[in-house]
Amino acid sequence: LTLLILAVTCANLGGLQLARGVAREREMGIRLALGANAGRIFRQLFTESLLLAVSGAAAGMLLAWGALRVVLVATDAPRWLSARPDARVLGFVVGMALLASILFGFAPALQIARQRQRKSLARQVLVGAQIAASCALLMVASLLVRAALHGLYTDPGFGYERVVSIDAGLKQHGYSPAAAEEYLNQLRSQLQALPGVTSVSLVKLAPLGHTISRVDTEINGRKLAVYPNWVDTEYFRTMGIPVLMGRTFLPGEKRAVIVSESLARRQWPGENPLGKAYWDNGTVVGVVGNARVNALNDGDTVEIYQPAQLADMPEMVVLLKSAGEPDGLESRVKSIVGRLNPRLFPEISLLKAAFREEMKPIQWVASAVSLVGLVAVALAGVGILGLVAFTVSQRTKEIAIRIALGAKRAQVLAAVLRQFQWPVVLGLAAGTCAAAGASMLLGELLYGVSNFDPASYVAAVAVLVGIIGAAALLPARRALRLDLAKTLHYE
Repeated sequence: LTLLILAVTCANLGGLQLARGVAREREMGIRLALGANAGRIFRQLFTESLLLAVSGAAAGMLLAWGALRVVLVATDAPRWLSARPDARVLGFVVGMALLASILFGFAPALQIARQRQRKSLARQVLVGAQIAASCALLMVASLLVRAALHGLYTDPGFGYERVVSIDAGLKQHGYSPAAAEEYLNQLRSQLQALPGVTSVSLVKLAPLGHTISRVDTEINGRKLAVYPNWVDTEYFRTMGIPVLMGRTFLPGEKRAVIVSESLARRQWPGENPLGKAYWDNGTVVGVVGNARVNALNDGDTVEIYQPAQLADMPEMVVLLKSAGEPDGLESRVKSIVGRLNPRLFPEISLLKAAFREEMKPIQWVASAVSLVGLVAVALAGVGILGLVAFTVSQRTKEIAIRIALGAKRAQVLAAVLRQFQWPVVLGLAAGTCAAAGASMLLGELLYGVSNFDPASYVAAVAVLVGIIGAAALLPARRALRLDLAKTLHYE
C-alpha cells in the first residue's frame, strides 16, 4: 500500500516536473546554444530531483518519528519499543529516496534535456499510472469495508451475544473420562440453577476458539473444508442454531451425525438427507442451519456434528446461555467452579467479545486501506488537476482561436479533455486487474463478500471517475472564460 502511494506521488511530481520544464524552455535553449550538451543538462535536472527526494525523505523521517512517539505513549507500549530509527531504517529510507528520484525525475529530465517537453505521451502515461494505483487501492478498500460491515451487521448463523464459554481444562489437570463426566454433570446442574440461565450445553471445540478441526474433502467435484465438532443434545438450543429437518441427538446416541444445510445441499442435491449413511458410517438424523462457529472468515465451509462420547469428556467446554446480558455471570461461575475444585482455574470468556476479536483484523485492515485509498485518490485528483491545467495553458491560443471562429464551448472542452480519454480507460482497466489479483490474497479477510463483488468494483470506479471528472473540468472551464481579445493580442 505504501509503495502504491509512493508511485502515485512520484507520478504527480513527474507531471509537475514536466510542467515546470515548459517555464524553463528558454533557459535550456540558451544553455544548449552556449555549448552545453544534453547529458550535462540531464545531470543537472536529475540532481534537482534527487535533492527534492532527499528533502522529502528527511521531512518524512521527522514526521514518522514524531507520530510514532505519540502512538507509543498513547498505547502505553513497553519501554523496549523505541521510535528512534536505526541503521536499517535509515538505509531503507535512503534507498526509497533514490528510487523515488528515479521514478519521478528520470523521464521529465530526459524530455526536458532533449527539448521534447511539449510531447503529451509522458503526461498520459503518468495519468494512467496514477489512476491505476488509485483504482486498485480504492477497490480493495471497498471490498474490505463491505466485508467489515457484513461481519458486523449480518447474522453469522449462531447466537453469540448472550453465551458464555467455560473451559475448565480437565484434560490438562489429568481428569479421566469418567471423572470428567462426573465433574461436568455437577457443573452443569449448578449452572442451570443460576437465575437467568436458559440452557447449558457441552461442546468439544469451543465456538470462536483457537482450536479447530478441519477436514478438506471433495463433494461432487468441488473442494470444500468440512469442520467437524462433537456436541451434546442441548448444543443447538444454546447456540441458537435452528434445526431445519429431523432432530437433535438423543442421550447416549452414538452412530449419528447432524449436518449443516450447506453440506446437505451439496452432498445430496434435491434429495432428503435424513437416514443417509455418512461420515464414519454414521446416519444423518438432522439438518441444521449454517453456522461458521469455528471458521468465521471462511465463506466456503460446511459443518458436521457428532454426539460427544465418554472419551471426549476431558476436552469438553461448557456453554452457558443467559436470558439477559451475561456480563455479570463471570464472578458467579468462578465461585461455582472454585467450590467444585479449587485447583481449577477455568478460562471464562464471552462469545460476543470473541466475535469482536475475530472481526478486529478486518476492521483494522479496512480502516488502514480506506485511509490509504483516500490519500491516493486525493493525490491522483491533485495530479490530474495540475496536468490538465498545464495542458490548458499550452493550448490557450488554440482555445481562443476556436472560440473566436465560432466553436461551441462544449466542443472546445471535449477537444481539450479528449487526450486524457485513453489514459483514464487504460488506468481503470489496469487498476481493476490489480485489485482482482490483490483480492485473491485477502480471501480470509473478505468475510461474506466475494473477491469479485460487483458493488465494490462499481462503487470504486464511480467515485474515482467523479473525482477525475471534477479535477479535469475545473481548469478546462476556467480556460473557456478567457478574454479572447486580450489572449489573442498577447499571443
